[in-house]
Amino acid sequence: MSSIKLTDHLLSTPTNPTYDEAIRHPFLTEAGNGTLPLPRLALWLSQDRIYAAHAYPRFIGALISRIPFHQADAITSPREQQNQRILQALVKCLDNIVREVDFFRDTSETFGISMEGWIERKGTRDYTAEMSRVASSGLFEGLVFLWAMERVWSLLAESFSILVVLTFLERVIGLLRCVESCKEMSRLLVKIV
Repeated sequence: MSSIKLTDHLLSTPTNPTYDEAIRHPFLTEAGNGTLPLPRLALWLSQDRIYAAHAYPRFIGALISRIPFHQADAITSPREQQNQRILQALVKCLDNIVREVDFFRDTSETFGISMEGWIERKGTRDYTAEMSRVASSGLFEGLVFLWAMERVWSLLAESFSILVVLTFLERVIGLLRCVESCKEMSRLLVKIV
């Protein structure tokens, strides 16, 4: 019986739509071409802020609370070392999301985009509810979900159309640091999951 790593299995599993189709969505193409109207950008940023500033920290906190630390585990035991690696990765997630939340404020100020007063959309509400559901399912399920989120973001960041926007925004506020952090997080999670 052959043993396959979970991440290798997840990467080989077909998705519908494919990752490539998902990152070439018309919205992202418009964002990449710089033709996305500011009101649509404001709507997206307002919804993403709800996810990043509220749901994501709760999700990560729930995962941290599920790390199976046990006083009987020796400091050098494999279980304790794995738990510490998971904790370190999740703390990095929180560090990164704090930077991302700063990005929303900076973008709003820089481009004069109002992210206030937007009503949480059904898609945002459903996604954040799914994050909560998965986090309550268990640590492993939550780590797989987190891996998938970071994987999609990494693919998105690597796509040509969005890199144009990210390069421009990097000059203005330094978003590329967040992108690199997401790529690093994806690599860290591959080692854990």
